[in-house]
Amino acid sequence: MKRPWATAVSVTAAALVLTGVGVAAHTAQDGTGAPGPSAAATEPTAEQTRLLDRAEQVLISECMTEHGFAYDVTEPPDTQARSFPYVVDDIAWAREHGYGGAEERRLERVREADPNQRRLRSLPADRQEAARATLIGASPVGLSAKAPTGTTITASDQGCVASAQRALYGDLAAWFRVKVITMNLRPLRETQVREDARYTRAVERWAACMREAGRPYPTPDHTRRAAADFAARLPAKEADAAAASLAAAEAACATSTGLARVAQDLDRSYREELRTEYRDELQLRWRFQNDALPRARRVTAPHTATSTAHKDTSGGSHA
Repeated sequence: MKRPWATAVSVTAAALVLTGVGVAAHTAQDGTGAPGPSAAATEPTAEQTRLLDRAEQVLISECMTEHGFAYDVTEPPDTQARSFPYVVDDIAWAREHGYGGAEERRLERVREADPNQRRLRSLPADRQEAARATLIGASPVGLSAKAPTGTTITASDQGCVASAQRALYGDLAAWFRVKVITMNLRPLRETQVREDARYTRAVERWAACMREAGRPYPTPDHTRRAAADFAARLPAKEADAAAASLAAAEAACATSTGLARVAQDLDRSYREELRTEYRDELQLRWRFQNDALPRARRVTAPHTATSTAHKDTSGGSHA
């Protein structure tokens, strides 16, 4: 079930679906491949990660254009959404935002207004299919990796997304594998926390508090379902008010019963354990990213200059 307060689809997550845009000339010219063993790699900063994501977008745009499809380089939407994977624990935030329904609706409007999505919807059915195949390949074959959660994830090694990642990272299969593994450490960690006896005992205390407050929900998952039900059957304003009241009660009980503290402590502990267990995979991903940064700067430099000049005259930010 999609959490109402979580950002729906970030550009980074979408990039995993789109990744694959590559021009063979880039790979051959740069001589890229899987990074070899080296000194401890440094985790990329948020700014460096945005640079890599933007470089992928630029390469995707170039690839799609070469195949006869327009594709805009877009920026990730600004979001005020917060993620509470276990329980809402900020009373003030809950009173104002509930479970983030208003923010989720705003982001949905942003996604609907995305120029690439609008353009795709405007195409005839056969051209839509051709555009998708050009972007992500005709079928999800060629790349496969097993996530730490046990799920096997596949994607095409053809298409503009694959080409872009190949151009940036070189060994596409190795990059795909290490990205799937490292991106799925968080859901694995959250599962571990929820299955921990210390967490379940804290949830029992929380549920008793909620019953006393007239909110007979056995787990935070049930409050999310209730919030989703509000959104489904009530006008937006009423649904937001009902969700805010429920979220505030949830946060108050999370604080008073210690559930918030237990969840945070367990999350921190399992995070460190997983970072140790998957150290090699994390280090390899960071080396891939560090090695790709010079290429990303070259790819984005002319595009950034063009975008800046465009902004000066029209205020736009798209290529």
